[in-house]
Amino acid sequence: RRNFIKNSSIVASGLMLSPDVLSSVNPFAVAKNRVALVGTGHRGSSFWGKTIKDNYNEFVEFVGLCDINPGRVLTAKAHMGVSCPTFTSFEEMMKTVKPELVIVTTVDATHDEFIIKAMAMGADVITEKPMTTDEMKCQSILDAEKKYGKKIIVGFNYRHGPHMLKVKEL
Repeated sequence: RRNFIKNSSIVASGLMLSPDVLSSVNPFAVAKNRVALVGTGHRGSSFWGKTIKDNYNEFVEFVGLCDINPGRVLTAKAHMGVSCPTFTSFEEMMKTVKPELVIVTTVDATHDEFIIKAMAMGADVITEKPMTTDEMKCQSILDAEKKYGKKIIVGFNYRHGPHMLKVKEL
């Protein structure tokens, strides 16, 4: 009986620590959030992409990067150090990788387009400020949020960036 309990405990511990079955066996395991990024310029790939990957890799998995510029999206992928697929079509990315969260860092005038499409395709959204560029686009985003039951978060990143924190400190 003692050997059975000892051996069973060893096997159970091994299963609990095994990465392959960690999330299915261990009720305390944290599943990674499936994240996609649209707009892979400097702000998207560095401030959001690389920072999130480097600091929150245990919680987040980048499953797709999208940009209309194929060279820029490949450069962003290398800079961020991720191994996810890249896309030049937002709709193709959403259908292929099915992210839970989309980070929108495109030009301000197109934020609404990607925010609404992301919510319609089942993802919550984090976007750069400004959320959009006029009141009609803003209302369309708010209507989509209600219609699809998804969340939108607007990041005010420069308020908390290292340079701004140093200015506050000084």
